[in-house]
Amino acid sequence: MAMPRSIPMYQKDAAVHILVTKIVSCQPIGSLSETDRSFFKGADTSDHVVFTEDTVFHPQGGGQPSDIGEIKPQEGDGSFSVKCARKLPDSQIYHLGSFQNTQKPFNGGESVAQNINSATRNYHSRYHTAGHILGLAVKQLEDIVGTVSELKANHAPGAAFVEFRGLIAGEHKAAIQEKASSLIQSNLEVKVDWWDVQTAISRGVALPEGTAESEGNIRVVDVVGAGAYACGGTHLPETRDIGGIVVRKISRQKGITKISYEITD
Repeated sequence: MAMPRSIPMYQKDAAVHILVTKIVSCQPIGSLSETDRSFFKGADTSDHVVFTEDTVFHPQGGGQPSDIGEIKPQEGDGSFSVKCARKLPDSQIYHLGSFQNTQKPFNGGESVAQNINSATRNYHSRYHTAGHILGLAVKQLEDIVGTVSELKANHAPGAAFVEFRGLIAGEHKAAIQEKASSLIQSNLEVKVDWWDVQTAISRGVALPEGTAESEGNIRVVDVVGAGAYACGGTHLPETRDIGGIVVRKISRQKGITKISYEITD
């Protein structure tokens, strides 16, 4: 997913897990419009949504699940437990959750400290990077599996897959597994960078249809020596941080191939 240069804090530095910022708004979930409430499936009627000037919480999107964590006031007791973060159509990121040990909502302008759950973030980052490795493995095996183009991916634990336009035979599963594992064990550096559209195209980055050269720089995740993706997700610094990858299944239907995967310690 290509991201514009103007971005919230969570995408400026994915290594940042704690941030002091200020409250813009804090309101009960029931005060949102029906359309906006639809983004928060499973919300309790007592939940609130919090909007801050900046955020280190990665919202659900781009195939990656949301961060969880807490927001605590700089002064006073209690905390706000963040169940999920969502980016709404107005491009603002809202945090859904509930207050702990207090019934007092945040006030506009109040200073707070955000603290994401690092174990959850790292787990999601491992899955996201593994998905890119799987896509790059298929690309490097073009002479064997045939020419295909990557369509979309889901990096959620328990439901992770990469989907391709074109048919990949099940007999290539072992070769894809071997290539993906080799890329991980090579311990390649994973760098987040900003490239202009021309540079991205020249380096083989697949961009969303309709991307124009005038759109400015694009956030790119570069698996150094293997390939790069336009991506707004979070990643760990080296491929060996993934652990292991298991290619679970190759399924084909109507000209589309889906390769399911999971990670291992």
